[in-house]
Amino acid sequence: MDAPYQPNGLGFDALGELAQVDWSQLEHCYGKGIVSLGADDDASLAIAGDVSRSLTALRTDPSLAISDGLYSNICHQGTVYEATAYAVPFIAAIAAGDVPDRICVPLLALLGDISIAGSYVAPSGSHAGAFGNHVDGLVMASLAPSIARLSKIRTPKLVALIQAIQSLLIQSTDARREAVETAIDAALTPPATP
Repeated sequence: MDAPYQPNGLGFDALGELAQVDWSQLEHCYGKGIVSLGADDDASLAIAGDVSRSLTALRTDPSLAISDGLYSNICHQGTVYEATAYAVPFIAAIAAGDVPDRICVPLLALLGDISIAGSYVAPSGSHAGAFGNHVDGLVMASLAPSIARLSKIRTPKLVALIQAIQSLLIQSTDARREAVETAIDAALTPPATP
């Protein structure tokens, strides 16, 4: 497969470039392409099994898009897939744009979880890690240029998460995976109220 497409647009503008990827040929948690898991009137089931639709749903229902869509499809219980590598550039491009923290923060946490899972292999797919032929390398190779797009983010706890991911990309160790987990927890912790 070719290297994952890197969108030119930032924020939601990147979604206009989803057609640059042939999502129908990519494996995700539920199979290849669009896999129907239920009726379209159940929003949760309508986006599970469809990576492109999950990304598009970030505009209208970011919480559902991230939890029931992206985590379900491309980082399911800590396992990443071929489609994950192709979704990563879009996730990073959206997070790097002018989007609210309620979207940016969970997207960066998702990238952190993807980096952890992509840093080792899940040979049978029965546990966390990268599942599929060369998926670990593909995911990690996709993360490097994608994470570089996040350089304009200045919020300290998000910068710490980005740096932890970059460190894991350089060398996959248990200590660096733990550092990403800690940074994810810190990024997701709401600020203390006086």
